[in-house]
Amino acid sequence: MTKTITLVMFSLLFICGSISTAGYAYAQISHVSINEQQFILGGYPKFRLNIVSQDANLDKMQFVIRQSGSEERLMVKPINNFLLLVTGVEDVVDPSATLVVREYRVNKWRDVKVFTLFKGQQLSPELAVKSSAAHLSMENQSSKVPSSDKMTSMSQASTQLTAGNNEKSAQYRNALIDESCTLNHTSEMTLWRIGTEHGKEWGIGTYGAMIAIFEANPKAFNQGKISGLRADISLRCPSLALKEKYSNAKMAKQAFEAL
Repeated sequence: MTKTITLVMFSLLFICGSISTAGYAYAQISHVSINEQQFILGGYPKFRLNIVSQDANLDKMQFVIRQSGSEERLMVKPINNFLLLVTGVEDVVDPSATLVVREYRVNKWRDVKVFTLFKGQQLSPELAVKSSAAHLSMENQSSKVPSSDKMTSMSQASTQLTAGNNEKSAQYRNALIDESCTLNHTSEMTLWRIGTEHGKEWGIGTYGAMIAIFEANPKAFNQGKISGLRADISLRCPSLALKEKYSNAKMAKQAFEAL
């Protein structure tokens, strides 16, 4: 009798243990919130997220930026047991974009929480040119041509697509500069000095001024590095929209340090 009771108790413990183990086969996120949103509309996504989960397995979690009908899965780096650094590569240009947090439960990905990122914000008209470039490419590639003229039409379409993209690229570049303004600098002047002087004039911090100058003048920096300012190329003033993009001193510093 005692042996039978022992076997029954052992079986119950085994079953309970199996159920408990199965319960941890998914993340079981009990809390998630944005600790800090380290970018603004028009920039690439970067967050610090607070998270409490019964399972530290990040493979059972997904963090996704949803904008304009498309999604980008973000990269995740743990800072500690309750804080994650989450980043992406595609600029967020949709004012209605959201951050979606998912966990894997019962053989299916399920949304845990959806965060609205830009309440009431709108992309500036100047930088909005950037978001329309993809639509131009899709429109140019969508036209169909008769098979008899296929090679000729493909060549013409390629030329038109290149011209269209170049035009859009030029429009975007022009949207980043103030054509009526140039920045005088010499070989002895560092970007920090230039940014400090003009940042005060523009009403933004030194880091914001440096990044704005960098984005407005890509050809003025060796190998595209912000530390490679050239003295032989004149600098154009960044546009008002670009200055506003980096008006937040804390975010501008973080963006500078990430370069």
